[in-house]
Amino acid sequence: MLLRSVWDRGGLAVLLGATLGGQASRAPIPASYHVSPTGTARGAGTAARPWDLATALAGAKGRVRPGDTIWLHGGQYRGAFRTALVGEAERPIVFRQRAGERATIDGTLKADGAFLTFWGFEIMQSDPVRTNTYGLEARTNGGRFINLIIHDAGTMGISFWTPGEDAELYGCIVYNNGTHENLDHGVYVHNERGTKLLADNVFFDNLGYGIHVYASPRNPPQRNVRLEGNVAFNNGTISNKYRAKGNILVGGEVPMSGMQVVENLLYFSGQEGENLRLGYAPLRNDDVVVQGNLIWGGQTALRIGTWTSAIVEGNTLGGAKQLLSGDAPGGSNSLLDWPHAPATPTVVVRPNRYEPGRAHIVVYNWSGQASVNVDLSRVLAQGQSYEVRSVQDVFGPPLMRGTYVGDSIAVPMTAERVPPLPVGRVTASPPRTGPAFDVFLVTVRPAGEAIPSGRSRSRAP
Repeated sequence: MLLRSVWDRGGLAVLLGATLGGQASRAPIPASYHVSPTGTARGAGTAARPWDLATALAGAKGRVRPGDTIWLHGGQYRGAFRTALVGEAERPIVFRQRAGERATIDGTLKADGAFLTFWGFEIMQSDPVRTNTYGLEARTNGGRFINLIIHDAGTMGISFWTPGEDAELYGCIVYNNGTHENLDHGVYVHNERGTKLLADNVFFDNLGYGIHVYASPRNPPQRNVRLEGNVAFNNGTISNKYRAKGNILVGGEVPMSGMQVVENLLYFSGQEGENLRLGYAPLRNDDVVVQGNLIWGGQTALRIGTWTSAIVEGNTLGGAKQLLSGDAPGGSNSLLDWPHAPATPTVVVRPNRYEPGRAHIVVYNWSGQASVNVDLSRVLAQGQSYEVRSVQDVFGPPLMRGTYVGDSIAVPMTAERVPPLPVGRVTASPPRTGPAFDVFLVTVRPAGEAIPSGRSRSRAP
């Protein structure tokens, strides 16, 4: 049997054709099902008679098959949820938030199984101290965790743990996680076999590190983690004990190999904390590649331990009390002593590779301009309606909304933007980043939703 299929950007396998013994053959047609907070196990999985979330995650007594999509309708899903479903590499089972709705798990999600995709919904805990556990435990082999918003978990925002072979964490916004000093991070990464990719995520104001790639002595050596295009800022600043722990740590108490840290964007509002640390215990690691990162602020911009092979080049470091620490090799890096910085803003646009019309905008506003021009020609098509929000107010009203006409848009930078305060516990207050720095989320407005009359097509409301 010969199967020919193509992977679309939404993560669904689209059957092009198949032959079996010279006769046409077809794979099962993917089905769509619905869940809601008011759904039940006795439902039909339709929009009119939805399932509850636990029923869908259990497979609805065999009805959920590889290639199917389960749509999460808006509302609160409270509890500890888990799944061990198994899809197929080219026909994953997809759990995705319905367009234009806000689906929220108030509790936890443990994802085992294989070839599952979780897309676009929110995971949080309204009582993180009492819940006292992770938001998402991502252990799915071949799993994709796309554009999730995860915040205020009692321990880690995300436990991206073994097995989780050849898994991907992409486009997520992760903040205000952790209640245990020095232990809880935005994401805790562990990888023994296959690869893990963390790309285009945003981590800020988590209790410990933003990204923590680590293993203890009881674990095997760690390998093959790629950090690409992530934004991490002001992680550790909500701690009352370890102020500004760090943005990214790649290093543990066992050797690491195949580590890649590429095109990440790191920032501290002050001069506390380690921005990027490579290597932890006094042991020799194997190989690491560190290229094209922009690192600004903190106590130390880049701290590097002992590696047999370390390629460190094309990075820009500045704004820290100490730019380099440890066994950092020489390379073609730009080192900017405090307080020297570029005269014009540095703007980085990271288009989302799963959702056309979605992107992160990262602005280093060196000179404190009131607004910064941003080119969205790689993100939006002319005539598309869009919205822009700060990731520090991702559920709030948009800062801007309009119809894209092909020119740059002027994104407002403000010192008045207050970071979201942690839920359910007393912490230190995270620092404001504006107008010097901010991260924005661009999305396409839902189809059929008109732009309010009397507003400019490309300016803030």
